[in-house]
Amino acid sequence: MIRDSIKNRFESVQAAGKRFEDQLRPQLDKASAELKKVLANMGADVSEPRSLSEVVSQIRSKNPTFRELTLRLDVATYDLRKKLWWDANMMTAYFTDKAGKTYEAEVKPKLTEARSRAESEARRLIEQVRELAPGRNARNQEDTSGKE
Repeated sequence: MIRDSIKNRFESVQAAGKRFEDQLRPQLDKASAELKKVLANMGADVSEPRSLSEVVSQIRSKNPTFRELTLRLDVATYDLRKKLWWDANMMTAYFTDKAGKTYEAEVKPKLTEARSRAESEARRLIEQVRELAPGRNARNQEDTSGKE
């Protein structure tokens, strides 16, 4: 019994890990491809796996001065920066739109209902106060009729 419970939990953890990997893998592949493009534009040969020190020495040899390095880095990352900026703006627009729709569909009706309930309760309480103070209403009516 305990063995079955542990086995079921282990299988569910494995399934969750597989789903997570399936969602993450395309993003990692895309990021890896973009990094390879940037490194190639910086002057590194990324056609085969190399150590980090080899990649750094290749980039240094292609960019002997700091100015050349910064210019090439700017050029190499330009498309990626613009793409990330565009994606961030589109995600912001998407979530803003989704939040607006959620507000209109779920939050606004609840707020409207709460407001109308509060207003009707306030009106009911005002009427009860007026009913509890009949002498005051009679005096006010006498005062207004005496002034005329």
